[in-house]
Amino acid sequence: MKKYFLAAFMALSSLANAQTILEDQFQFNFLALNPAFAGARETFSMNAMLGNQFNGTLRPQQIYQLFSTDGAIQQGRGGLGLQAFNSNSAGFNNSGVKVSYAYRKQIGDLFSVALGANAGFIYQPVLGLKQMYPYAGLGGLLNAERFYVSLSKPVAFIKEEGLLGNSGEPLKKPFYTMLGFSLGEYDGTMFNLSALIETNKAVGNGFHLNGKAWFGRKFGLGVSYRSQDVSGDRVNKLIPMAEFQVSDAIRLGASYDSKPPIFKTTGSQTSNLQQNGILQIYFRYEGRGDERSTNRLKYY
Repeated sequence: MKKYFLAAFMALSSLANAQTILEDQFQFNFLALNPAFAGARETFSMNAMLGNQFNGTLRPQQIYQLFSTDGAIQQGRGGLGLQAFNSNSAGFNNSGVKVSYAYRKQIGDLFSVALGANAGFIYQPVLGLKQMYPYAGLGGLLNAERFYVSLSKPVAFIKEEGLLGNSGEPLKKPFYTMLGFSLGEYDGTMFNLSALIETNKAVGNGFHLNGKAWFGRKFGLGVSYRSQDVSGDRVNKLIPMAEFQVSDAIRLGASYDSKPPIFKTTGSQTSNLQQNGILQIYFRYEGRGDERSTNRLKYY
């Protein structure tokens, strides 16, 4: 009986961390952080992200698949998005889906304001039983040509309020504050910078600084600096990124996380489960929008 309880606790501990797999791998998908980004790029797009680890062989092991799609609706006054994930990170399988909607109001010619909401569920098999955990969140976005301000809490409510994470940690339900601005020429050399503060009252706070340079809107190079509290330990790391615009509709990219989260094993303060680095491959399809648009959110 004890071993079954231990297995269940480990699976639920995985859920407490894995429920933020979309947020943890947000470098190509800001919609994961804030539902108000739905439709903000003014085009229809589909994104696929595949996480791969090299575990002692030349052939990588695929540990997660992320999918995201969104587009503008209601003549640009609204946005609709869908995200899904399947993860086998740290050996625990879980998956989930969430839908996002944003209502957008243009304020003159200078900026727009959007309010968004998302709702979804996390699916976690526990001892052969199908467990489904619904959740919901909110977000707001102020966007101008060269800057944006984003406030969001994508997991404001989740069914299992008493669910505990690894080493007895409370469930992670962060509040995100993000500021971004863009420099340079849209068709020349463009520099896009953003800073993200992740506030977790009971778990610990995080800080992210992201920078990306685009050259002729064809080739982008960037880096993300992250300082996070993971299972009681402060982790500082750099995630390099590269993107290439193959055509007007297709973009390819990649990033490498050399320090994925370290999950402490149940009942131990010293033993932990260390993951190898994660190479994320990124594919994006974008439909045609207004050719006169100079929306820089496509290049953060």
